[in-house]
Amino acid sequence: MKRSKAGIIVLVIGIIILIMAPIFKWVIGPSLVKLPDDINNSSVYEGVMTLYVDPTSMTILPPDMAVKVPLTITRTDQSQPSKSDGSVAVVKETMKAVGPGGKVQLSYTKYFAMDRKKSNNVAYKYADRTRSGYFILLPFNVEKKTYMMWDDDTGKAGPAKFVKVQKMDGDKYKNVDVYVFEAEGSDAMLKPPLPNLPKEITGAEAKKLLGDPNLNLNDDQKYPITYVKSTKATIVADQRTGTIVDLPAYEESYYVDASALGMGKMKIADLKYHQTRANVRSVIDNAAKYYGLLDIAEKWVPLAVLIVGILVILIGILLMVRTKQQEA
Repeated sequence: MKRSKAGIIVLVIGIIILIMAPIFKWVIGPSLVKLPDDINNSSVYEGVMTLYVDPTSMTILPPDMAVKVPLTITRTDQSQPSKSDGSVAVVKETMKAVGPGGKVQLSYTKYFAMDRKKSNNVAYKYADRTRSGYFILLPFNVEKKTYMMWDDDTGKAGPAKFVKVQKMDGDKYKNVDVYVFEAEGSDAMLKPPLPNLPKEITGAEAKKLLGDPNLNLNDDQKYPITYVKSTKATIVADQRTGTIVDLPAYEESYYVDASALGMGKMKIADLKYHQTRANVRSVIDNAAKYYGLLDIAEKWVPLAVLIVGILVILIGILLMVRTKQQEA
């Protein structure tokens, strides 16, 4: 009789453990998946910046005199454990755009704060500004839907629409599932797109820039300039980690908005670039190396709980059967 009760108790414990398996799979497992403190990823791009105005004098350049500057752009993201906590991961991002002769054309250093579980931007004391949406990473287990991608230049997040699923290879990891997104939009910028461009110009300079000496502007008065950025991009993300592994096509166009004067928008510069193939393979490998840890949380732990539950149930049944045989 005691063995029978023991068998029932063991059986009940096994059932409870068995019930825990899907809970581990869909609740506990995902809660264990968080952004790590060892992010160290560099992305390399090649492209061309084209200037349609002289940034010093703000005069329009003839079409055949547009200045084209070839660029190699390097963007590095590194975890900042000392600035992070259990729920927020801080990542330092540095960018350099190097032109001919090794001259740095553009550069910045930024600090992003991201929710460790969702990978989205959050307000945090060590971020250099408040952001929303996503930028450095998309979430773990990327879905086939539209995500809002942050743009520091406009201070807004715009939609990146899901396009397709495809497979890509790293040097080590092959047939990696990636999701392709496309983003396109246009908005006013918070500051000039290039360091030498002014925030305001005189009426005389505006007339010269826009090629209309009869504009109703005071020659000596200064007028603020509204710069507009137009973006068109293809974004490829690793499906499991949310790492952006490739930017095969990225185009930014910059304009002066003169619509208030009935002049529309005037293009002043283009920036077109793409990620290098060798770097794409490296970034894919850097993302895929975390698959083992994700498998433990999302697959092997729930499977282990399921197996233990079944074994305990079998032991409980065995104890009950033996008890009945002895009683018989």
